[in-house]
Amino acid sequence: MNSAISVGDGIFQIQVPITDNPLGHTLVYALESPGGLVLVDAGWHDDNAWEGLTSGLAAIGHSVADVEGVVLTHFHPDHSGLCGRVRDASGAWIAMHEADHELFAQMSADRDAAWMDLQVANMARAGADQADLEAYRHAETGEIPVGPDSAPDRTLTDDERIALTGRDLRAVYTPGHTPGHVCFYLEDADVMFTGDHVLQKTTPHIGNYIYPLEERDPLAQFMDSLRRVQSMNVTRGLGAHGLPIGDVTGRAAELIEHHEQRLEHLYKAFGDDRLTVWQVAERMQWYKPWAELSPMAKSMALSEAAAHLRHLVARDSVDPVPGSEPARYARR
Repeated sequence: MNSAISVGDGIFQIQVPITDNPLGHTLVYALESPGGLVLVDAGWHDDNAWEGLTSGLAAIGHSVADVEGVVLTHFHPDHSGLCGRVRDASGAWIAMHEADHELFAQMSADRDAAWMDLQVANMARAGADQADLEAYRHAETGEIPVGPDSAPDRTLTDDERIALTGRDLRAVYTPGHTPGHVCFYLEDADVMFTGDHVLQKTTPHIGNYIYPLEERDPLAQFMDSLRRVQSMNVTRGLGAHGLPIGDVTGRAAELIEHHEQRLEHLYKAFGDDRLTVWQVAERMQWYKPWAELSPMAKSMALSEAAAHLRHLVARDSVDPVPGSEPARYARR
């Protein structure tokens, strides 16, 4: 497949590589605007990704200097990482929903020993034992995935219109995968750029990251956002990963059903036990047995388990056990 192709309706898709990542690449979309081009997302932050973006733009007769602005579906580094280099080369504005601005700042901050101490203490509150805490502390976490130079300088709001050439792009607020996730709807073509909200094959990660449980219920937000997209009756979806989606409404229904099944399985997995968040994660089904997961994979699984547990608590299916330390939960 070419690094840049036309997918019709004046939309160009550019494959921007993600180095050493099983996802392979982020799909960045380019559309003509009054000032040149607007990009939906920008891609990872290294030279390999930069080469993919610049060569892709060249293949469609443009350069990075033509980029007027970047609208970000969310703050994750495979979407926001190249924003700083794009802005330096073109003077482009970078727009992201305000609910993700602070998370971007946290992601791009220095990671020192104090930062690691906070992560380990957080996992201890989830019920991780000393061996797992030490494994996480000494795991290879990699370098900071994106620098502060890529920080957004513009705030997106729900239903905001971004001017394109002869048409506009509508921001559709779809929290869940992140608190500030946004899809973008090209109404004249009945096309939605779905970011990581609705993907053709994979299920977006939904997680809570403050333990034992934070106030936000991201799984409820995610399913409500899926229902919102369903209500719009969008036919065609273009995600940040995977093939185009031919039935966005149907795919959204599949994702809702997937999480309903996970919630049901988790509820049954409790039995009569009182479980910490870590033990909840151990009982959920993953792509390989829990004991075979790497420390970083366990930390991601823990966040997803916490999100499902949080939703069961919200549904009054599971209750916190009073006075337990670390916090434990039991079925009603």
